[in-house]
Amino acid sequence: MTEPRGGLLAEFADPRGLVDAARAARAQGYRRLEAFSPFPLEELEGVLAPRDRRVSWIAFAGGSFGVALGLFMQVGGSLDYPLNIGGRPLVALPSFVVVSFLLGVFFAAASAVLGMLLLCRLPLLHHPLFDGEAFARASDDRFFLLIEASDPAFDPQATAAWLGERALSVSEVTA
Repeated sequence: MTEPRGGLLAEFADPRGLVDAARAARAQGYRRLEAFSPFPLEELEGVLAPRDRRVSWIAFAGGSFGVALGLFMQVGGSLDYPLNIGGRPLVALPSFVVVSFLLGVFFAAASAVLGMLLLCRLPLLHHPLFDGEAFARASDDRFFLLIEASDPAFDPQATAAWLGERALSVSEVTA
């Protein structure tokens, strides 16, 4: 089941208006916010920063799987084809460290990248915002704030009136 992508898009002429509106929206209880700007705004990081730590747990699980896989393959190889060389124990864990470490790093990095892409719903080939005429200026000279319709605090009339007090224009985005 896909979540609704609609919402209200507010247009601002300057970055200060966008940052102030994003802070006020967060204070009003809106949580599903997206900001679009022609250049990065460091002030928005604290306002829109997700508190989601799932990618770090996905990377940890991937790294743990890589270490376990490395140890399993090497211990299995040692037990299937035993070589008694110089009195070395059959399962010598210090000799397995390098391969296990490298597989742990590889799986942690790969799972972090894939987890981030999946959690960000990427690649997003089409979004209803792309159809709007005003949104074409988001990469040029305008600043936009999107409050998604899937937000629990979203009410179409109240949110439109609230955004209308702060923005140059407010348009509806339909999925």
